[in-house]
Amino acid sequence: MTGHSRAAPRASAVRVAQQNEPERPVVHDRPVEPTRRSPGSRRSAVTAGVGLFLTMATAVPAGAVDEPVHQHAMLVVDDSLTLSMTLAQAFENYPDRPELEARAAQADAWEARGRDWLADRPSLSLRYQTDRWNDNDRLDEYEAGLHLPLWPLNGRRATRDFGEAMRAESAAASLLMRWELAGLLRSVFWDIALAEQDVELAQSSLEIAGRLATAVTRRHELGDVALGDVLLAQSAELEAQTGLIEASANLIDAERAYHMLTGLDRRPPHQSEALSLQEEVQPTHPAFAFADAEIRRAESARELAGRVTSTTPSLLIGPRRERAANAEDFDDSIGMTLTIPFGHSSHRETAVAAAQRELASARAMRNRQLRAQTMLLHEAAHSLDVVRRSIEAASARSTLAEKNRRMAVIAYEKGELELIDFLKLQTNAIAAQRALARLQIEQSRQIAFYNQAVGVLP
Repeated sequence: MTGHSRAAPRASAVRVAQQNEPERPVVHDRPVEPTRRSPGSRRSAVTAGVGLFLTMATAVPAGAVDEPVHQHAMLVVDDSLTLSMTLAQAFENYPDRPELEARAAQADAWEARGRDWLADRPSLSLRYQTDRWNDNDRLDEYEAGLHLPLWPLNGRRATRDFGEAMRAESAAASLLMRWELAGLLRSVFWDIALAEQDVELAQSSLEIAGRLATAVTRRHELGDVALGDVLLAQSAELEAQTGLIEASANLIDAERAYHMLTGLDRRPPHQSEALSLQEEVQPTHPAFAFADAEIRRAESARELAGRVTSTTPSLLIGPRRERAANAEDFDDSIGMTLTIPFGHSSHRETAVAAAQRELASARAMRNRQLRAQTMLLHEAAHSLDVVRRSIEAASARSTLAEKNRRMAVIAYEKGELELIDFLKLQTNAIAAQRALARLQIEQSRQIAFYNQAVGVLP
């Protein structure tokens, strides 16, 4: 009697609840498809997720010591901004850019030297000779001269060629720096896309886990489920919350890296690049262009070392005024002295050998670049092919996991499935959707990396 009297109110309460709530949704019975959302709604979900992360990060428990809070303003998506414009801004903000200005100044100096009619700076010499401190026979000599360093045979042409090679190397270095910077920008840019996708999926997972925890708690209050299910559902919600925190932190890191690289507080919308039709690394590749420019400069330096030695021919022109001993009048004259160095070829050979070694090093660097860029292109093409094939498998897996999840929803509501088993199926479905969404972004990322490998700038 006592057991029956206790069970009756519970059954009555259950019937009343069923009449008032004919549909008791346990979980979100609609598949999460974040990649199909509009850009505005997707950005709103990401902003909400990061906002929740920042709110939790800045919350200070009672009695805790206040610590400095790192503020973060999310990047604004500017539809008028392109990746090419972003690259130009990043190039202006790049810390290695002053090196290009130094290269250009060095090229200007060598070109100016090649246009000069003299091999080196002219100099003025003065000479005075007398015997007044000896026998004092009134011997006096005054001599002045202008020392003019002359170009050796073809020395001026070799210097001019070296200046032109320096100019070409400076231009190639600028292109190489832009290409390297484009690789960094592409990596950071698509890191943001992946991080945003993770935040959106984490936000959706948290919403599903929250609905599940609320529904399970209500069913526990009605006596349908045990307290252990409530604790399990709440644990799943906390785990989803932790996932959102981690995903939001990764997004903040990616956006900060973008800001440090470009100096911008806005970014272009994520759009896949057009895949380059090049299948091989061309000689015009920025890495090869710079390597070829270095070889040309080294060849010019070797030619210059062979033509312009440390001692060059020189011409001395100047007047002379002299008075012989015991004479009354001065004699005036103008003299010319030509100095031509010869012998000691070992001095020249050391300079030529050093230049030859630098040339060999430049050629070896070019060969290493050929191997490295060929391997990089192979890896990029292979990765892109793997991603494309993986998308098909991931799509099928996501569809299958979603079907299992829908069946699990019905089975759990009917009491045919334990909550822990239901959570496993739901986690598997979310993981499958996350994998598919990441692969779709990864495809665009690998296209950008392929274009980077063949030397195409945004």
